[in-house]
Amino acid sequence: MFQIDYCEYNRTNVDYDRIYRPGGSGDYLLLLLKTPMKCHLKGKLEISGENACLLYAPQECQDYQAVQKFRNSYVHFSTDLPFADEYGIPTSILLYPENFMELDEYIRLIQQEYLTRPPFFQERCRLLMEELFLLLSRSFARKGERVDQEASELKEEFQRLRLTMLSSCEEDWSVERLCRESSLSKSQFFAYYKRFFENSPKAELLQARMEKARTLLSNEALQVQQAARQCGFTNMQHFSRYFKAWYHCSPREYKERLRKTGIDGISSLL
Repeated sequence: MFQIDYCEYNRTNVDYDRIYRPGGSGDYLLLLLKTPMKCHLKGKLEISGENACLLYAPQECQDYQAVQKFRNSYVHFSTDLPFADEYGIPTSILLYPENFMELDEYIRLIQQEYLTRPPFFQERCRLLMEELFLLLSRSFARKGERVDQEASELKEEFQRLRLTMLSSCEEDWSVERLCRESSLSKSQFFAYYKRFFENSPKAELLQARMEKARTLLSNEALQVQQAARQCGFTNMQHFSRYFKAWYHCSPREYKERLRKTGIDGISSLL
């Protein structure tokens, strides 16, 4: 549960301004640093670059000063969530998230809700904070290491190709096609895919096809062979074998059980 204590979006202080709270602020502080800052973190002086992110725990020393211009967005908040377990975001470490502008937009929306206080603003602030930290936990570089620009651009290309593949899982996604689409060799493609998504394209494609098959089989007007083809299977034996491995029954058995139990009993079949 999040509670907003105070926040400001795109705040500008005087040049060289310093913030010093040796005993912390008594709550969490999330900073989006838009200009370089001198940050004293765990006994060490670090100079942040632009578009850095910094999270302080309630009792941690807050000591940072603008190198020259001072501009940031920030939110002070309280929560009963354990950050290390819930989001895996470290405190008192400079982070460089790939989605900095998205995070900044969330703080703008939070400030708007916090200041104007429309009906249900507390609930909206809680949801915005949850989305903000989900975004942050998905993409950051630790200990001041900049995200490699080339790898970042390549990941975007892979994300587009992955979405195309999974949303068109019935198509023939051969290794040759994937390599051609990405302009990479086989070894390069699989190495990057594993690095970006911690899985293989074959495993993710199979999952997408099996989930689609389960939905198609609930359509009584559709035969099993038709469902198999619409999921990208031309070989019924392969389809049946994979389906049984996933759902512990054959496609025909599943369809028959579904007919008997009805759609409300579908969860008991899995």
